Amino acid sequence: MQRAAVVVNPTKVKDLGALRDELTSVFRSHGWAPPLWSETTVEQPGTAQAREALTQDVDLVVTLGGDGTLRWVATALMGSGTPLIVLAGGTGNLFARQLGLPVNRYAEALRLGLGGTDTAVDVIRIALDPAGSGAFDDEHIGLVMGGVGRDADIMAATTEQLKSRLGWTAYLWAGLGQLRHRLVPATIGIDDRAPIGRDVTAVLAGNCGMLQGGMRLMPDAVVDDGLLDAVIVRGGGLRWIAVVGKVLTRSRKDSEQFTRAQFTEMTVETATPQRVEVDGDVIGTARAVRFSAARGALTVRLPR
Repeated sequence: MQRAAVVVNPTKVKDLGALRDELTSVFRSHGWAPPLWSETTVEQPGTAQAREALTQDVDLVVTLGGDGTLRWVATALMGSGTPLIVLAGGTGNLFARQLGLPVNRYAEALRLGLGGTDTAVDVIRIALDPAGSGAFDDEHIGLVMGGVGRDADIMAATTEQLKSRLGWTAYLWAGLGQLRHRLVPATIGIDDRAPIGRDVTAVLAGNCGMLQGGMRLMPDAVVDDGLLDAVIVRGGGLRWIAVVGKVLTRSRKDSEQFTRAQFTEMTVETATPQRVEVDGDVIGTARAVRFSAARGALTVRLPR
């Protein structure tokens, strides 16, 4: 019998016992053996559990949690060919929403996945150069979006307690603190194009283009084209009116406040160290960050 491993973030589930029984029943109804079961912790947020599952020669891995849990599990599965089923149960769930997967409906998502097809999707590689010395550290990946600057500051201010009280609107609440700010001088290199010098609020790189609330920051972003989408934002004060207008209207015209581009590799160098986030988690502070596309690096089981 085929067997899966389920990696669960227990903070997203009210009754783990009932959930385990429900998912095991779904597996049995599809002719699968009861799954291996593991739960994430603060110290082990998913990568170690997924790596252990691979040593057990499971046929697929199921992750239940938000985009952060998904990222940690995907770190172990990249390049393995072992398919991943996503049971979305976090605050944003932007990867699942981008692909039209059920959110907070775990049994339904599992049934669709078990009857689905394996699809190779792209992964964002993020390398940090904390001192700006040219020595990059290639240890981070993402599936949704990464950012340098005020975007990461908003993520840092969006605590788990705030998300539990306000849901996805917690990001909006945290963003109110960034309405007025100083712009940061940056140099942005996109593939083999001439570098762009600009004072910025944030520079983002996305595999998925959707934000919380269904807004499309990157309307051309898809997860399997081998490209990432960049957005260079110059906000602050009244400039936010132009930025928000671009997002709401899905305008593809570039402006001084809002510029889009597609790329396979982008390097962002800033005059001062800036926070860096990926998929909602702050991963460090750096003077330079490199984003690159790993085409088809992760296999995801999607509904037919």
